[in-house]
Amino acid sequence: MRIGIDIRAIGYQRTGDETYTLQLVKSLAKIDTKNQYFLYTDVIDVDKLKNIKQLLSIPNKNFRVIAVSPVSKVFWTLYSLPKRAKKDKLDILHVQYITPPYLSKNIKLITTIHDISFARFPEFINKKDLFLLRLLIKKSLKRADKIIAISKFTRDEIADVYNISKNKVAVIYNGGVAEEFNENITEQNVLKFRVKYDIIKPYLLNLGTLQPRKNITFLIKSFVALKIKYANNNNVKELALVIRGKRGGHNYDKGIDKILKVIKDKYPSIHKQIKFVGYISNEETPLIFKGATAFCFTSMYEGFGLPLLESMAVETAVIANGSSCFPEIINDAGMIYKTGDSNSWVNRVRELISNKELQKELASKGRERVEFFSWSKSARQTVELYELLKH
Repeated sequence: MRIGIDIRAIGYQRTGDETYTLQLVKSLAKIDTKNQYFLYTDVIDVDKLKNIKQLLSIPNKNFRVIAVSPVSKVFWTLYSLPKRAKKDKLDILHVQYITPPYLSKNIKLITTIHDISFARFPEFINKKDLFLLRLLIKKSLKRADKIIAISKFTRDEIADVYNISKNKVAVIYNGGVAEEFNENITEQNVLKFRVKYDIIKPYLLNLGTLQPRKNITFLIKSFVALKIKYANNNNVKELALVIRGKRGGHNYDKGIDKILKVIKDKYPSIHKQIKFVGYISNEETPLIFKGATAFCFTSMYEGFGLPLLESMAVETAVIANGSSCFPEIINDAGMIYKTGDSNSWVNRVRELISNKELQKELASKGRERVEFFSWSKSARQTVELYELLKH
């Protein structure tokens, strides 16, 4: 088969979308030497293109990275991509979210949907993005021959919101963590990392984009509540909150700045213990997880929640709310707090940091849970879906 994959997410630091694309393609290259793969990107700069090829590190001749211009997002999807797909005589085209409206009839079309948070929480999406998503997603889902959902939760959401049969949606879990994710973890490397970013004291971690639906304001308020309620507890007194994410980035939650100003005025000592470390490289990400006392995921809506598994992979306990996909992904390997309930979050954190045996138990269960997810499994199931569509 001749299979085209949209790899535009690679090289743009788009967190989950980039991880999915990068790890899926790398895993496909390890298991499939038979089919021909055409990897389409809108990157035309020579140096950036070279970097993408290095990230993929694909030795197989049956995988080719192809620059398709122009860069214009809408024009690229509507015209450039289908034109190139026809030229390459594809059997299957695999994209994410938005599909080309016009495609040669002999080309089967697959789209991967990570989540539909824009449909459930439209108030958290900027107007331009929301307009395009509302205009194109429903048509894209109808047009696709098959839809990949990265969790049962996402499959059910797609079926509910867009009135699409669940039979059209294949659940293929993300692979969790890359094989090389924790290979550089040593006590020395973790210490160097913590010194570099000045996070020596014990800390709770949050990692991801700083969009409104990630609910960082809830996390910050709850952290302050924890500090006030247990001000005399040594474990709590030394605890910091570290947030990895770019302040002021795309669709940034401006409420974060407002709540930080209030805290700085009212509780300056607590404000000093809230640290934003910006974007951290893929190489350093395992180190920030490993150094944490716990990873706290307060997002109101996710399709999978890859950081949960990344934390479990390095034996750092996870605390997440009871909404969306979190119970499905965590199972019994983490702690769940009541969604939107600050007291529930505070109690879970207090319980965890005060109980060494609980930390060990969750570390063990986390390792086991991570084994359920693998990129090689995801790649095999994706190839099976390609073959099913072809025949």
